[in-house]
Amino acid sequence: METGHAVRRIVHISTPLFLVYYLLPDPLWTGGPARILGLLILLAVVLIGEGLRLVYRPKIIGMRDYEQSNISAATWAAIGMTFTFLFFPIGYAAPALMGMAWVDPVIGDLRKKRSPLYPSVPLVLYFLIVSVSMALIIGPSIEVIIASIVATPLAILAERYKSRYVDDDFLMIVVPLLAIAGTIALLP
Repeated sequence: METGHAVRRIVHISTPLFLVYYLLPDPLWTGGPARILGLLILLAVVLIGEGLRLVYRPKIIGMRDYEQSNISAATWAAIGMTFTFLFFPIGYAAPALMGMAWVDPVIGDLRKKRSPLYPSVPLVLYFLIVSVSMALIIGPSIEVIIASIVATPLAILAERYKSRYVDDDFLMIVVPLLAIAGTIALLP
């Protein structure tokens, strides 16, 4: 496996580690900033770093060629995670982050190999990740199953969307997240 590809995979599968945000104290320390302020400062640092990267264009291991002149997938993921952490509870955030982190690489590998297992394996895997993680965090219910059924095809479709203006890592977090929250809000 090429080094850049391996780096991308490691970063992807590690994304759920950022869920530690929900475990941080608020404020971050006695007399310190609110947890949300720390999150926004971290996003600002990422965005400033991304701006500098776009200006100076250093070669970064794991970055794809098309990202050299566009906002990187990692930055889009950081934006998506910040949105998630600001507005949604862990019961909705965890499935969205785990789904993107673990299913997106599977989709990439299956498509690269032109496997007949695409899209069935990603659909099943995503559904299992979302339904099991939600059931463990917020409890098993029919609402969890319905939200998982709604979010799953939307996540897989979001991954297929290719644009130079928004990355699928952002879309695979935000689209199913909104589907999960909307479905649960609309169910009696």
